[in-house]
Amino acid sequence: KADGTVIDLAKVSKKIKDAVEFAASVKEVHTLVKSIDVLAKGIGKKIKNADELDTVADKNGTLVAAVFSLMLDIKTKLTKLETGAEKFDGMKAKVAAAKSECEKFIATVKSKNTDLGKDGVTDIHAQEVMDITSKPSGDKGAEALVKLNTEIGKLLTAANELAEETIKDLTTPPTKAATT
Repeated sequence: KADGTVIDLAKVSKKIKDAVEFAASVKEVHTLVKSIDVLAKGIGKKIKNADELDTVADKNGTLVAAVFSLMLDIKTKLTKLETGAEKFDGMKAKVAAAKSECEKFIATVKSKNTDLGKDGVTDIHAQEVMDITSKPSGDKGAEALVKLNTEIGKLLTAANELAEETIKDLTTPPTKAATT
């Protein structure tokens, strides 16, 4: 740079690339977790026509299975993120916290398979799995889902801050060039 600072562009570029990729992966997981809120709107519903839904009571087995399958995918992505988070200070603990809540959700749903492992899952039971708006303390998974939402929000904020701080390293002078 003109002021005499020396920047190892290869090193800084790699750090920026890694931080941005990590943040993008966290955003992907965040989006998947938040999509469960949208799926919860389908509880007790069926397609009426192209623009609206109609009511169909107590037929939520497939919807619960879809949310469970999505959560298994989220766990896989969090496991991969946990490995990559080792490069960044404090990130592994944040990923582990989110993964722990994800695992609690999975374990809870599996333990309630008597109510949830059938086609005729009631609207109430489905809400207790995934509807964090009307049943945030639902004992079939919603309570863990609320905590997962909190942890994944914290992780996303931290990952975005990491990316921003890493980019700032490009403008922060690490060393002065030696003058002879």
